[in-house]
Amino acid sequence: MIYNFRITSPESKNFLLKLEADGEHSFFDLHTIIQKSVGFETHQLASFFIPDQNGRKQKEVSMLDLGLNGGIYYIMQKTKLSDLIKSEARHIFYTFDFINDRSLYIELTGIVMEKNLREPFITLKQGEAPVQVLGDEPPVTDSAKLQEEEVLMDFGILDDYTELYGEMEDF
Repeated sequence: MIYNFRITSPESKNFLLKLEADGEHSFFDLHTIIQKSVGFETHQLASFFIPDQNGRKQKEVSMLDLGLNGGIYYIMQKTKLSDLIKSEARHIFYTFDFINDRSLYIELTGIVMEKNLREPFITLKQGEAPVQVLGDEPPVTDSAKLQEEEVLMDFGILDDYTELYGEMEDF
């Protein structure tokens, strides 16, 4: 079974990410594809939260094994999407900044029952994703890097004024 997801951000109104993932994929697989597609650094902690009917975070799927005594907890690497995502649980929060309580909003838009996927993949990416950590500069886009390289190729880096114009006594 394939889940179709739509991911948005309350911070970046023009940001939209659509992806497909198999029910047998883990939450870690979903985490990894989100991280790669928006350019987040992988060393930052993140969790998925499945809300109750009132929108409060009810179940957490964490990157870390918290080892809670007797409590129900889920680990990304061990929890399949199909274990927690049912047709009635259509919304998920992907919290990527715990200090400032910032999340991406994941909406289950459809389920295709008769297909299987080897790995999750992005079907659409629009707009700029929010920065992972507040205060960080947004990543420099490839077009900005290319433009800077073109300028350097046209004019080069001037190490010495005399390379261009020669010695002043020559005039």
